[in-house]
Amino acid sequence: MPYRTLRGAVGAISLLLALFLCRAPPAVAGGSQSSTVVITASIPASCTIGTAAIAFAAYDPVNANATAPNDQTGEIIIRCTKGTSGITIDLGNGAHNTGQQRRMANLTSSSTFINYEVYQETGRASVWGAGDGGSVRSGADLNGTGSVVAVTMYGRIPPGQLAAIAGPYSDTLVSTINF
Repeated sequence: MPYRTLRGAVGAISLLLALFLCRAPPAVAGGSQSSTVVITASIPASCTIGTAAIAFAAYDPVNANATAPNDQTGEIIIRCTKGTSGITIDLGNGAHNTGQQRRMANLTSSSTFINYEVYQETGRASVWGAGDGGSVRSGADLNGTGSVVAVTMYGRIPPGQLAAIAGPYSDTLVSTINF
């Protein structure tokens, strides 16, 4: 076969091949498929805690508080995820605790103290704080609702602390929420 004829045959085959490859696909009947999409989320148990100070009125161990205690309240504010249960609140011993007695230090004479305590209820019988000879605060009223819950602390300075000197006194407790 002469070169020219071969070249023409190759060209014709190439043209036929190109036309075959570029042809429209055959018509196919329509259809659809579905798949399930899984959407997930997780909400962990979570709580926040904040406190308001227990600010006692002036303590007078000689007159007004010679035989009567000085009582005051403060609040711990908590907010927990709805459905969180088994919540407890603990109060630390304080910076000046000795044994199982909380004390406030005089701010001008750090070696002078007055005793005080924080309780879980208005009758001031249950000391609040595991490390202070008391217990943690628990109960269904602490269970998470998603809303703010105010929990009252009941403070007391016992009467007749005649060793106290004039001046301001202070202590710091750490409040801890466990959930």
